[in-house]
Amino acid sequence: MKVFLKSAPLEGSVNAVPSKSYAHRLLIAAALSGGSLDFGDSDDAFRTAKGLEELGFAASFSGNFVSFGAFREGKELRVIHVGESGSTLRFLLPLAAALGVNARFEAEGRLAERPMGALVSALKKRGAEAGPLSVSGKLTAGLFEIDATVSSQFVTGLLMASPLLSGDSEIRLVGRLVSAPYVRITLEVMKEAGIEVEQREDGFFVRGGQKYALRSSFVQGDYSGAAFFLAAGALGRGVSVSGLSASSAQGDKAILDVLKKAGAEVEQTNGAVFVRKGEPKPFSLSLGEIPDLAPILAVLAANIRGVSELRNVSRLKDKESDRLLAIREMLKEAGIRTEEKEDALLVFGGVPRGGDFNSFSDHRMAMAEAILAAFAEGESSVSDGQCVKKSYPTFWKDYEKCGGKYEMER
Repeated sequence: MKVFLKSAPLEGSVNAVPSKSYAHRLLIAAALSGGSLDFGDSDDAFRTAKGLEELGFAASFSGNFVSFGAFREGKELRVIHVGESGSTLRFLLPLAAALGVNARFEAEGRLAERPMGALVSALKKRGAEAGPLSVSGKLTAGLFEIDATVSSQFVTGLLMASPLLSGDSEIRLVGRLVSAPYVRITLEVMKEAGIEVEQREDGFFVRGGQKYALRSSFVQGDYSGAAFFLAAGALGRGVSVSGLSASSAQGDKAILDVLKKAGAEVEQTNGAVFVRKGEPKPFSLSLGEIPDLAPILAVLAANIRGVSELRNVSRLKDKESDRLLAIREMLKEAGIRTEEKEDALLVFGGVPRGGDFNSFSDHRMAMAEAILAAFAEGESSVSDGQCVKKSYPTFWKDYEKCGGKYEMER
């Protein structure tokens, strides 16, 4: 469904939505503990909650709240509907193998095309019959060597499954771990659930036979979603986002440092962050640890005169869309020149114009394009505006709350 937007600089305050990065991990820990969780209303978190039920865990739902019960043993084929959620697939595949479940995963969108080879190879070497969308047999403890240069989600999946195995396991990382903050979130959740993990120079050691003990927990606010409105604040008179932990392990908390680097005024007090326009200046940074911020940082760079540089952009091609292509198309439509150079994207900022933007059905692209449209000259449209429900179902409501002007196609 197309969204039509008018230029209307944003200002005001919103509440952060629950972090789906935490929700995925806490849901798995809750299921393995017979616990409960209010997981928020993102499509991805719901896929994990329902996926755990489809995997064999008894589950009782009341809105976004789920209580888990006993696991159902059995050798029958179990079909898990993961939608477009890469985290759901990459976390539940090794979990199914550890539990000895015969499972097939039904994916949507580009998910079936995204890399899975390193995880599948690691599972097959330890006794599971695995494919990108299927698993059977029983995973055995021991040495897991995993290519860490593709996705931190592979590491998280193995970490969370390893305590269930009868013996001890070593997860050895091959290459530099990408998106390391997400693994820190995993370790934090596992510790909260009573699971001990020993971090080593080249990976992790996990004792087998451990029991998860997470009865209930709280999903903290999401910096990834908040980044869109915080960046909007940096382009105008100010936006405040509440419900953000100053001590969060989320890598996308780096948005605060990036905004400061770009000249914005940033204040953080009592769980709220307020950002407003300062003296804008071009910036240069690596996206290696924060790839999900790429779309909104490209919008920020587009509005700052001069040349900004986004480095380590090659991994953007394997997201919900080819985000590198999508970002370049977005900025081209807005009249902003870009240049791809080695593993970097140069953005020649100026005054963006409105345009007919293609979201590529990618939630982060749709939200970035909406923020771009708010500060652009002229009217705009964004294709498939409803795709924001993947991570931020109330985005359009919050957009309007901050003064955004839009209409949904009927």
